[in-house]
Amino acid sequence: MAATWAGTPKIRGPSDPVRMVLLTVCLSGVQLVWGIEMAYCSPYLLSLGLTKSLMSLVWNIGPLSGLITQPVVGVIADRSRSRFGRRRPVMMVGAAAVAMALISLGWTKEIVGLFFSPGETANTCTILLAILLIYLVDFAINAVQACCRALIVDTLPFPRQQHGSAWASRMIAVGNIAGYFAGTIDLMSIFGTTIGDTQFKQLMVLASISLMFCILITCLSVEERVLLTPRKSDEGSGAFHVLALIWKTMWHLPTGIWDMCVVLFWAWIGWFPFMVYSTTFVAEVLKRYDTVARENLETSDDLLGDIARVGSMALVLFSCVSLAASVLLPWVVDSPESREHVKRHPVPASSLERFSKRIAPYKPNLANTWIFSHIAYAFLMLTTIFVGTVSSATFCVALSGVSWALMTWAPFSIVGEEINKLSEPSGTAHLSGGGVYDPVAQNEFNHDVQEMEMIGPSISASPTPTVTDPEAQSHESSDLAGVYLGIINVFSCLPQFLGSFISFVVFSILEPGKSPEFSEGGSAEAPTYGVNAIAVCMGIGGMATLVAAHFTARFRDR
Repeated sequence: MAATWAGTPKIRGPSDPVRMVLLTVCLSGVQLVWGIEMAYCSPYLLSLGLTKSLMSLVWNIGPLSGLITQPVVGVIADRSRSRFGRRRPVMMVGAAAVAMALISLGWTKEIVGLFFSPGETANTCTILLAILLIYLVDFAINAVQACCRALIVDTLPFPRQQHGSAWASRMIAVGNIAGYFAGTIDLMSIFGTTIGDTQFKQLMVLASISLMFCILITCLSVEERVLLTPRKSDEGSGAFHVLALIWKTMWHLPTGIWDMCVVLFWAWIGWFPFMVYSTTFVAEVLKRYDTVARENLETSDDLLGDIARVGSMALVLFSCVSLAASVLLPWVVDSPESREHVKRHPVPASSLERFSKRIAPYKPNLANTWIFSHIAYAFLMLTTIFVGTVSSATFCVALSGVSWALMTWAPFSIVGEEINKLSEPSGTAHLSGGGVYDPVAQNEFNHDVQEMEMIGPSISASPTPTVTDPEAQSHESSDLAGVYLGIINVFSCLPQFLGSFISFVVFSILEPGKSPEFSEGGSAEAPTYGVNAIAVCMGIGGMATLVAAHFTARFRDR
C-alpha cells in the first residue's frame, strides 16, 4: 500500500536566495556547535589533565554517535506522523538537548564542586563529567544534523538538489566562521562575567543560543508534508524493526549510493584528524617551535584561552576560504544544477551568470574537481609534518578550506540526485553525473519554481487536501531519504573510528605523557624538539584522501 500525505513542502520567503538561506541556516547553527566543540574541547580536556592518547579515544564518541543516532533518527523521522512534520520536531528537541549539555559542560567544575571537595577525586570526576557531556552533545547534535540534511532533500525537487547542497555548503561555512571567529575574540572584555567567568563558559553559552536561534528560523520558515499513513512495508515501529530496516537497506544499496559510501569512507579517514586536532596543531606549533610568537604568551593569565584563540584564527581563515570557495565553485564547476540555473533565467543575466555561460565549455565537472581537491588536501596535510611557524601552519589550515567546500558540497549533491532518481517514473531521463539536459525534469522544475513563487512571504492558512504517492512523484524519494542519508553517515563515521585508533597509536608512541603546554597557568615548559604527533596523524590522513581520489575517479567513470 502506498503512503498518503497531506500538503506539499513549502518555504517562506520573497526570493529564491532568501528561501535557500532560511532552509539551510539550521546547518549554520549545527556547524557552529561542531566548530566550537572541535576547536575548544580538545585543549579543554588537555587542560584538565587528560593525555593525548586517551583524548583520541574520547573522540570516538563523534563517529559512534553518528553511527547510531543518524540512521536510527532518520528512520524514525521518516515514519513520523506528527502534524508539525517529520524533521522539525526532532530538530527542536535535539537542539534543546544540545544547549543544555553545552551549558553544563562550561560549568563542569562548578557542578562537581557541589558534591566533592577540591582534590584528585574532584579532578577525576570533572574529567568524567566533561566527557559524558561531550557524548551527550555529540548524540544530540547528530540527531539535529540528520534531520537538517533530510529536510533539504524532502523540500527541494530533483533538479534543485545541487542548488540546495551548494547553499548548505555556504551556510556550513558561515557557521564555521561565526564559531571560530567567536573563539578569536576576548569575550571577557565584552561581556565581563555576565555569562561566565572564562572564555570557555561564554563560548558554550553563545553556541547554545546561536544553535537554538538558527534551528528556530528554519522550523518557522519551512512547511513539511505530513505523513498520514506509511507504506505497508514501513509498518512497525520497534527499535528492532528500525535497525533491521537499516541493516537490510545497507546491503541492498543502489550502485551510486554505495560508490559514494566507499569514497566517503576513505575521505573521512583523512579529514578526522584535521577536524579534531587542527586548533591544537596550530597551538602546538606556537608553543613548541615558533619562538618569536611564543614570547607573547609568557605572561598570559588565561593560557588555554590565548592558545585556543591562535588556533581559532587559523580556522577563521579556513572558514573564510571555504565560504568563498562554496560561493564561487558552483559557477565554475560543470554540474546539472549550474546548467539549469542558466536555463531558467529569461531575463537579462548578471555578469557572473554571463561569465559562467561563457566558460561553460571549459568547466571541469564536479567529480574531477573533487578528485583534485582530494589530492590538494593530501599535499597540505603531508606538508604539516615540516611546519615550524604559526604562519605556515595557519596557511596549511586555511588553504584546506577549498577542499572542505567540496567535501560539504559534492557528496551530498551527488547523493541527493541519486536518491531523487530512484523514484522517478520509468522512462524518465535523469540529470546524471554527465550533466545531460532533461526537458521533462526541467518542466517539473519550472512547475515547482512557479509554485514556490506563489508561496511568497507566507503560507496559506486554508486546509490542504490529502494527496497520495502518485501525485507526489517529485518527492517520493524522500520516503527513504533519512535511511539513505543515515547510511551515508555510517560510512562517514566508521573511518573516524579507524582515524581515532591511528591517533591513539601515534600519540602513545610519540607523546605518551600529558601536555604541559596546555596546563593551567602555563608554568610547565613545553617540549621544543621532536616530531609533532598531530602533524603525523594529519599526514597519514592525507594519504587516505589519495585513496578517496582513486575511488572518486572510479565513480566518475562508472
